[in-house]
Amino acid sequence: MAQTKRTPIQRERDLLEISSLYLRGITQAEIAAQLGVSQQQVSYDLKILQRRWLAESVAKIDERKARELAKVDRLEREYWEAWERSKEDAETVTLEKLGALKDGQGQIVGTKVKEVKKREGQSGNPSFLAGVQWCIDKRCEILGLDAPKKADLTSGGERLVSIIEVVKANKNSDDE
Repeated sequence: MAQTKRTPIQRERDLLEISSLYLRGITQAEIAAQLGVSQQQVSYDLKILQRRWLAESVAKIDERKARELAKVDRLEREYWEAWERSKEDAETVTLEKLGALKDGQGQIVGTKVKEVKKREGQSGNPSFLAGVQWCIDKRCEILGLDAPKKADLTSGGERLVSIIEVVKANKNSDDE
């Protein structure tokens, strides 16, 4: 079946249609029949689509990672600022009553007060540093910098039987 060469616009239109049909579970042969192209052309176009989908998904993952990293960076800055504020001297202000204020006729018109300020040094709230540590851990997790987790393959000091050993044992018993 001789095919006419598709224009770039026709090709993109076909790719869009192939994508829609393929994602609905339609077979390559059925797609080819609907579009009036060969099954081999549909297969070739699907390879193009799959490369595009992969590139888009990688770009979206990278974009999402960048957005999440920016959030973690902002949160870490806020934790550091809160840490610095928590180390500042605490100031308390109290008013001490000194007595009554009287007018020229001896009538009380107010109260004499004295403002007392008290400063006390602070050592910082460690929960803010825990927040900074959380941000560092989360950043390492997003970037994939965490060391692989070691699994405990023992139980009460005894080694657990591995799946491979069970499969081998089953295979050997089947061969007999």
